[in-house]
Amino acid sequence: MKATKRINRTGLFSAILVFCSFIVSCQDRSKKTSEELLEDAIENETGSNADVDLGDEKAVITQGGNTVELDGKANSWPGEIPDEVPEFTYGKVKAVTTSIIDGAKSWNVIYENVEDDFIDKYDADLKKKGFETVTMKMGDKGGSITADNGKYTVFLMGSEGNLSIGVSPKLQE
Repeated sequence: MKATKRINRTGLFSAILVFCSFIVSCQDRSKKTSEELLEDAIENETGSNADVDLGDEKAVITQGGNTVELDGKANSWPGEIPDEVPEFTYGKVKAVTTSIIDGAKSWNVIYENVEDDFIDKYDADLKKKGFETVTMKMGDKGGSITADNGKYTVFLMGSEGNLSIGVSPKLQE
């Protein structure tokens, strides 16, 4: 009787181990297939090789010397953004995308739970740091800001508690 229980437990354990291995390998294969499909789509569209790496809430796309990284686990303003760009503190960071295109690094920060009067507050923050701004309000809860200080361009757009802010080096004319 004891031997039968041991065989049953061993069989059950083996079945669970095989099942878990199957699930993990399917997830890995699914992830790999997704990466390959994205690579093919990018390569067909641009004509040059691309490398896609999909991780847990993180995706990195590399093509030539250019890289785009989306971090869905990010929960704070990127420390790499130069200090001359004021941190947006009127909401909660949800995700960060960092891009390096032609050697220039830029960021896109996605926010949620954004305060209703974010336009006036962040416009004042930008002006304190020497940015010239153009604002457009859409009622009390939305709008956009385009800002420039000669070195960096900041573009912000949001409404209904959600917002996206982009920071990039100013393109030289």
